[in-house]
Amino acid sequence: MGMQDFRGLGLGAGGGSGGGGNRWRMQELAKHEHFDWAIFRRALRAFVPYWPYTIIVTIVILASSFGGVLPAWLTQRIIDEGIQKKHMSLIVEYTLMLITISIGTGLLGVLQTWLSNLIAQNVMADYRIALFRHLQRQSIGFFASRQAGDLVSRVTNDVTAIQSVVTTTLVGFVSNLLNITATLFLMFSMNWRLAILAVIVVPGFVIPTQRVGKSRQKLQGQIQSYLSKMTVQLSESLGVSGALLIRIFNRQGAEEKEFAESNSTLRDLQVRQALIGRWLFMWLNMFSSIGPALLWMYGGWLVLHDEIGLGTIVAFTALLSRLYGPLSQLAQLHVSILSSVALFRRIFSIMDEEPEVKDGKETIPDNRVEGSIRLEKVSFSYQSGNEEEEEGQSPAIRWALRDIELTIKPGETVALVGPSGAGKTTLLNLIPRFSDPTNGHMYLDGMDTQSLTLHALREQMGLVPQDPFFFHDTVMSNLRLAKESATVEEIEAACQAAQIHDTIMSLPEGYNTVVGERGYRLSGGERQRLAIARVLLQGPAIVLLDEATSALDTVIERKIQDALAVLLEGRTALVIAHRLSTILKADKIVVMEKGRIAAIGTHSELVESDPLYKELYETQFHIEDELKQQQIHEKP
Repeated sequence: MGMQDFRGLGLGAGGGSGGGGNRWRMQELAKHEHFDWAIFRRALRAFVPYWPYTIIVTIVILASSFGGVLPAWLTQRIIDEGIQKKHMSLIVEYTLMLITISIGTGLLGVLQTWLSNLIAQNVMADYRIALFRHLQRQSIGFFASRQAGDLVSRVTNDVTAIQSVVTTTLVGFVSNLLNITATLFLMFSMNWRLAILAVIVVPGFVIPTQRVGKSRQKLQGQIQSYLSKMTVQLSESLGVSGALLIRIFNRQGAEEKEFAESNSTLRDLQVRQALIGRWLFMWLNMFSSIGPALLWMYGGWLVLHDEIGLGTIVAFTALLSRLYGPLSQLAQLHVSILSSVALFRRIFSIMDEEPEVKDGKETIPDNRVEGSIRLEKVSFSYQSGNEEEEEGQSPAIRWALRDIELTIKPGETVALVGPSGAGKTTLLNLIPRFSDPTNGHMYLDGMDTQSLTLHALREQMGLVPQDPFFFHDTVMSNLRLAKESATVEEIEAACQAAQIHDTIMSLPEGYNTVVGERGYRLSGGERQRLAIARVLLQGPAIVLLDEATSALDTVIERKIQDALAVLLEGRTALVIAHRLSTILKADKIVVMEKGRIAAIGTHSELVESDPLYKELYETQFHIEDELKQQQIHEKP
């Protein structure tokens, strides 16, 4: 459904659009530079279903950690007991053990990588489906006030970035911690004095990390926001409607410039993020060199005094890389954990938004209704204003509907007429609960619509919007949206009733022809008739119709009128009327003005009694009637 179909609900404006919305999101992310334990704990709960894999990964990491330090111990044995004592058999034995352990550790590493990525992909899949399911529960107002590209970015870019949290951050934390533990255990068991010397420089690895972590977290949030902004621009400018608009106004250069600016900013942010920890890591590398130097100096003195063997120094030197390397990575992991909070905050900000329209619990008996509709004191309002209201200042409230009282009998056709902004579309969209009224109640066959499940309610209603939407798929697939189990015979019967079957059969592949994005390959009249066929296939008890205002030739309009006659026969219908023929055939006409019902009656009654309707008739419908008469007289 096009955005114009919801302007009456006041949903077209909002802070989610344009560069201002992206700037606001970046400002919000910049405010949260501290580590948020609540968000991190919540993020960890996603891993609970995969605890068996987590235990296996931990065991594998533990085995790999001890397998990683054993080569240093074997090297010490080879030098001190094999080479220096000239025991070739020990050299061969320890060498074979060294080779075996290296192969085993490598295989364990492969297993660890597979398991950690398995967990990561499962968690990402869970978040994607949870986000998508949550978005499906949102009202139309939610989507009308946000950019589709930003939501797509949350589901794709942000969730994909979670993979590093698992494969690098969490698994890396456990792996490095166990490596350090195993290394220190072996060091102190070999020589406690050299071990103490090795850990003296450890504080130099930890102290400088806090500030770098905050800076990288802030940049991570800004990077995700610019990725979102670029996704928005791509989705809008590469869609057929956006591409057409850009070319009509020769905006290709301007769009390219805007994309280039965002792309350059994103590049600079990513370069800054890559460089922001370089001074820290230079510091860490410096301490990584100081440790071995001190070890060789003091260890060499011990060897010269025959207190330790040469193999012990060589083993300690090998172990230092397994101590300082994980320490350096732990420092970087601290930075990564801080940065990951920004990702989860963006995801949770969407998941925490409660749907404006709550699902009811009751179903409709036998899934059938007679089709009576009653509105009692129905009012609808929405807040206008930007997202950065001054403290203590309430957003302005605009009323789209006020105190609507309306009863529609089963099988009755009711036409809504009135000037632009009168509330017609708002009223039409409240019936299937695309939004709920601010005040008042709506009843379907005496049942409060808010007590019904949305599925049960909407199953009784068919909608033909002003600008019908079709997916980039075949005609058949688009029709089966209304009834997935529909047979070919049922589909063809609906299309014949809607005066569109012959047109479809003339397409290159008939019902298997792809209609293009939003049905762009079809004409306006063809889209309208196809939308009517879709509702006929659905077979609802109630039809909601927003007639198209586009100028159509007499032949096409006649076909649409014939199709509508079939559609509305025996069904309750609420129609936003743009054609004289519709209001003449309506059982009653509701005249709306400034969100209120100004008058109700038949065409003849209202022409005589209501000045507003008379004015509308004379300026809109009467002119239409005259044009039709003129077309008839001009025919040869």
